[in-house]
Amino acid sequence: MGFRLLWVDDEIEYLEPQILHLTQRGFEVLTARHPAEALDLLKAQPLDLLIVDEHMPGMDGIELARQVKRLYPYLPVVMVTKDEEERLMELAVGVEIADFLIKPIKPQQLLSTCKRLLEKGSLLQQEAIEAYHRDFRRLSLKVAMGPSLQEWLDIYRDLTRWDMTLEKVEAPELREILDGQRSEANQLFCRFFTQNYLDWVHSTERPMLSPDVLPRLFLPHLEAKANEPTVLLLLDGMRYDQWRVLAELLAPLYVVAEEHLFFSILPTATQYARNSLFSGLFPLEIAQRFPRYWADDDEEGGKNLFEEEFFNDLLHRHKMPLKVGYVKVIRPEEGKELLQNLPSLVRQHEVLLFIFNFLDLMAHTRVQMNILKELAANDIAFRAVTRAWLENSAFLQVLKQLPSYTSRVFVTTDHGFVQVRRPIKVLGDRETTTNLRYKQGRNLNYDRSEKGVFHLRKPEEGRLPRATASSTYLFALEDHFLVYPTNYNEYARLYRDSYQHGGVSLEEIIVPFVRLEPKR
Repeated sequence: MGFRLLWVDDEIEYLEPQILHLTQRGFEVLTARHPAEALDLLKAQPLDLLIVDEHMPGMDGIELARQVKRLYPYLPVVMVTKDEEERLMELAVGVEIADFLIKPIKPQQLLSTCKRLLEKGSLLQQEAIEAYHRDFRRLSLKVAMGPSLQEWLDIYRDLTRWDMTLEKVEAPELREILDGQRSEANQLFCRFFTQNYLDWVHSTERPMLSPDVLPRLFLPHLEAKANEPTVLLLLDGMRYDQWRVLAELLAPLYVVAEEHLFFSILPTATQYARNSLFSGLFPLEIAQRFPRYWADDDEEGGKNLFEEEFFNDLLHRHKMPLKVGYVKVIRPEEGKELLQNLPSLVRQHEVLLFIFNFLDLMAHTRVQMNILKELAANDIAFRAVTRAWLENSAFLQVLKQLPSYTSRVFVTTDHGFVQVRRPIKVLGDRETTTNLRYKQGRNLNYDRSEKGVFHLRKPEEGRLPRATASSTYLFALEDHFLVYPTNYNEYARLYRDSYQHGGVSLEEIIVPFVRLEPKR
């Protein structure tokens, strides 16, 4: 076992049976009668756990723990006491006492506390490894048997859960197995999705797609009049695993009342997916209904400048004359301004839409910045960067403040991202779009034996507009990306392992819509 403990008690001789019990089970136990002696021992050799008596002459256990924590903040401290007074508990919280032992100390209770504090990591690791081995076969069979639509959502949830669980354990062989399992799932999901997508977009019995989300999950809550605003926050490019990171940060503040997964439309790009979400329409209908607002891929100007108008039109079509406030946050100063204006915004509007663009910007900026490539080298690192941003973001601050004003809070996104690894050579004319996960243009040429693409030759079948009469759409599947032949090797190298969106993968397509209830 190899763990070394220091037990500090001015009457240490009375604890010989307990010390012997620990020693027989592999612990090395050092002892000290006085706090000063204990501090000297701590400085002289590394220790794994400190056990201190509450009452000692000269310096009590709380003060010793305080001094120890100042020097060794990660050393767990166990306090031995005769009672469980509330005052002691409050003091102990301030110095981060890991646990309490109540006199008389029972040997089994002592052993349990030491093992829990010192072997927690290895026990959790072993438990996770065994649990994944048990679940691996179930997931593999589920994927191989041709999952139903709901089963695909469950599989993606399970794969994400294991991805986030195994990142906490040292098991590279399991990580490799999981990566293979996720790759196989992505391959079969892309086949499932592309075989059904064109039927879904023309069916009323389809799974929930981007234009269905607000009419099904958000507008019904607006029908129930309330004396408080309804707030929808959209975090651009938030994958399901990033939502799970956010959910953990929100746990002290909110209960997740509803969590839905929906399918982003094609292309899984902001211009298409987000405009479709806010309008409740497919891109073809948006272009026909709002010819002044819709900008094709080959046209100049911003592609997401009229989301507020699209949302107001959605309300108008559903006969909901509500006062809407709309704020888009791209730069840090805009987040600060939103926080300052939040009280007046919630007073003046019945519905509030807040859009935050950080994750999308980070994914795109990562290609040009080596430091970001290092910080977000893979999905595990990308989640860590997401957490670091969220913890200090205006996005989280807004969510923390909203319970003071309303209980009607929703969080969603427009699409996810996938890390791309396999380039596909695509030839197009000068008007062909530059996105790496989808192309729109005339005369799109590629190796026809290539299985990593989905070619939509009649855009109206996918309810997509045409930039020209002969335009078609090409979508990358799984972790492929589309590269022009010119300087092919250079661009393949530059964009390999980057995070992209616009195509078909579990990570891009399946995204969350969540209703939160504040804990009051």
